[in-house]
Amino acid sequence: MIYKNRLRKAPSVSFLMGIIYAIVGIIFLIVGIAISVHNNNFLKNAQQTNAVISRVEKEYYKDSDGDRKTKHNVWVKYEINGKQYEELLDYYSSNMREGDTIIINYSPDDPSEIITNTGSKILDLVIIPLGSILAMLGLFFILKKILSDQRRKRLIQSGECLTGVITNVEINKYVTINNRHPYKAECEVIDHYSGERYLYSSDNIMGNISDLIGKEVTVYVDSKNKKNYYVDIYELIDRYSSGENICDYRR
Repeated sequence: MIYKNRLRKAPSVSFLMGIIYAIVGIIFLIVGIAISVHNNNFLKNAQQTNAVISRVEKEYYKDSDGDRKTKHNVWVKYEINGKQYEELLDYYSSNMREGDTIIINYSPDDPSEIITNTGSKILDLVIIPLGSILAMLGLFFILKKILSDQRRKRLIQSGECLTGVITNVEINKYVTINNRHPYKAECEVIDHYSGERYLYSSDNIMGNISDLIGKEVTVYVDSKNKKNYYVDIYELIDRYSSGENICDYRR
């Protein structure tokens, strides 16, 4: 027996990806632009001096997947007006060695504030473009979901309404939502005039719908392009479950 309240439409993977990409991309853009504006204003009044790399420290941590990662912290020493400073550099390169001399930009008002031209360029060439790419990808996936919903509505309103039969139900292992795989129903539609068989599949369903095998399902098809279709699996679930709200506790 299928209990309708246990079944729900699996959220669109592309839509979820779109939301995530868009949010992360916008955050990258906002942070990147803010830091870039700050650095440009900083460089307008900054002065340059030579600094010596005093130490390169390795910091180990685990990422979200539990993999071990390495972060490098580069410290530099320099002297301003007879006072010694040791500060953390704003970037790391694999060719950096202790004792190397590099040029830094420091604030005359607070010499402990430093940035490098390379670090500033990395921000402009990496973080901001990356944020732009992620934001555009997010908008692409969101737009794709909107267009897909509109296509489905058009098919229901003006498409050819056919009757198919559920032939199989499989777990969609290519999709994982909350550590669970959704189900997809496969159906067969036979053209009564030509005898041709058309095979279609439903949207992802979060729930086992194996009991629907052998049931008739409505399929909306574009008469001009049979590849453009929509399997109305939820109409079938509603129809099949409408009269089955009895909980049998008999032993």
